[in-house]
Amino acid sequence: MIPNTISKRVLTMGVDYHNPKGGIAQVLYAYSQIFETFRFIPTTNSKNFFSRQMTGIIAALKLLSLLLRKEIKIVHIHCASGKSFYRKSLYIFICQFFNVKILCHMHSGHFVHFIHKCPNFIRKTLLRCDSIIVLGHSWKNFYQNIGCQHIDIIDNIILPPQKIGEKKDDGLMHLIFLGSLTQPKGIYDLLQALGKYKSYLLGKIKLHIGGLGDLQTFQQEIDRLKIHEMVEYHGFVSDEAKNRLFTIGDIYILPSYFEGMPISILEAMSYGMPIIASRTGGIPEIVIPGKT
Repeated sequence: MIPNTISKRVLTMGVDYHNPKGGIAQVLYAYSQIFETFRFIPTTNSKNFFSRQMTGIIAALKLLSLLLRKEIKIVHIHCASGKSFYRKSLYIFICQFFNVKILCHMHSGHFVHFIHKCPNFIRKTLLRCDSIIVLGHSWKNFYQNIGCQHIDIIDNIILPPQKIGEKKDDGLMHLIFLGSLTQPKGIYDLLQALGKYKSYLLGKIKLHIGGLGDLQTFQQEIDRLKIHEMVEYHGFVSDEAKNRLFTIGDIYILPSYFEGMPISILEAMSYGMPIIASRTGGIPEIVIPGKT
């Protein structure tokens, strides 16, 4: 537990973690459990467009208020790519104006492509920070190559596993996939693999899927491949539902195209599950062939 003498001088900013959906929110929730005083300003949420914009504006006003009262020494900003980075660039500028220490915690696996959209602005924004926090050595090399100098590696943290129920004794191999129902996460590659080898895999495996996305396209692909018996969709899962899936799972699979350091893989490992994953982002640093 980080004591109050330190924690009350640290401000954390990022996505609203009180109803965590997504990896960054789960990391923030875990952080909230280890700070005696967790000073936090949400910069966006999972609600509608207007609510997200208002949350971002209010965050800037709250940040100004705290800095004017000189209550904060360090601002820890959790950042992704795209719109998230542009929002956080405003907060970074405000913090630099008030001469407080800025820690920019980079989570996005898409940053390797995002940097090319506005390279000068992005580099200048990152150079305003006192430290760029990354999720592994491969990401440290990436940020060094774009000109960042003060880079620190902090591994993602997760809460201890809480097993619910028991493994199923039904003769099936239960695979777990958690993530958005999008092509970059590799879910459609996974479905197509099931369809291709259906004659061999039917009656041997069950793929459990948890996540949000284009449900119509997702269901149409399952219908096209005729793999209904092999797939079970659980919607977005968190807390008990997620713990239950990890408990019954035999293998965790994530064929993603872009990742930072996936929380879901770390969580699956904490339940003792072997991992099948693509070699992208920080994954090769934690998923080691023949060991994990």
